[in-house]
Amino acid sequence: MQKRKVGALIVGVNGATANTTIAGTILQKKGLIPGESFKRGMLTEDDCLNEHDLIDQTQIVFGGWDVNNNDAYEAATINRVLDTVLLQSVKEELRKIRPMKAVHTPHDVDETKASDYSKNGTSLQHRIDSLRKDIASFKRVNGLDEAVVIYLGSPLKAQGTGTYRNLEKFKKAITNNDEGLTSGMLYAYAALEENCPFVDFTPNITLETAALLELADVENVPLAGRDGNTGQTLMKTVIGQMLKIRNLKLEGWYSTNILGNNDGKVLSRDEHAEIKMRDKLGVLEPLLGYGDFDHTVNIEYYAPRGDNKEAWDNIDFLGWLDQRISVKINWLGRDSILAAPLILDLIKLVEYAQRIGEKGIQPHLALFFKNPLGTKARGFFDQYM
Repeated sequence: MQKRKVGALIVGVNGATANTTIAGTILQKKGLIPGESFKRGMLTEDDCLNEHDLIDQTQIVFGGWDVNNNDAYEAATINRVLDTVLLQSVKEELRKIRPMKAVHTPHDVDETKASDYSKNGTSLQHRIDSLRKDIASFKRVNGLDEAVVIYLGSPLKAQGTGTYRNLEKFKKAITNNDEGLTSGMLYAYAALEENCPFVDFTPNITLETAALLELADVENVPLAGRDGNTGQTLMKTVIGQMLKIRNLKLEGWYSTNILGNNDGKVLSRDEHAEIKMRDKLGVLEPLLGYGDFDHTVNIEYYAPRGDNKEAWDNIDFLGWLDQRISVKINWLGRDSILAAPLILDLIKLVEYAQRIGEKGIQPHLALFFKNPLGTKARGFFDQYM
């Protein structure tokens, strides 16, 4: 195993997913949870990857940016994902983790405009320079060999990518303070300029921007995205492929979700939910090879649930002699518990990818995302193989 120290700089570090990932990893480092329970949900803990020299989660140092300056313990008490007794046992360690000031653009959630904990009020170039200094300083202060940047911020308002078709136009847009540039693009640009792999776990168009793909190629940096595949859509990639393999004809799939965390609140707004809905609705047709079926997806914000997401699915399909069959699924689980092990997997895998000389979009990481970039594979088993 490599003895490297690797930084994980997370955009939205005080959000439920990032904060839970950090707290859970510290609990494991201190031996406060069984090793087997920590491995649940993590592909990189499977024996099939033993031949690859991946870093261990104990080698990861966490930091990042947020629009509020709560330390990680305060954030954990607000997020209410992990048990209070567990949090108390790592309170001292969590208190030491405080975010750096974030950047935001008009595409971010409107409430962030009121934050006094941001780098805004300056030019885009100044914000990028500040992000680069943050990354370099974090690596230096913590004695890191490398750092990975992971975007876990709230879903941005939908935005096109056509304007930034090459790096020259992107740099000109920065100089001109072009309001079409999103915060995701600024973080990605800063990460790539600092030679850091960038992962977009959110439903944003950041890594569909041709200029950023060009920069990743120039800087020899790996990328991965987009939109983490953790629950309901993950099940679609499994059951959908089963229907295809068994030649069962899908007639309709109805899905609804209720969740009460900040992600649910943001996704209750159409302008922020547009790409998420596109990703959730877009998985079945390319997987099955046909589109003549009904497909409905709803996301409802319901505050009492907090991070405890519930998802209902009704699947109607035709069996032998066109006889109708129906399957119903009910998911109940903490959103952040589903996502956290994937974040750790991705940190390890993109760090390894860079170490062995990979660059650009990593299509073999498709099974982590609803809309995996760089591949047409949508079925879970196709992605795994």
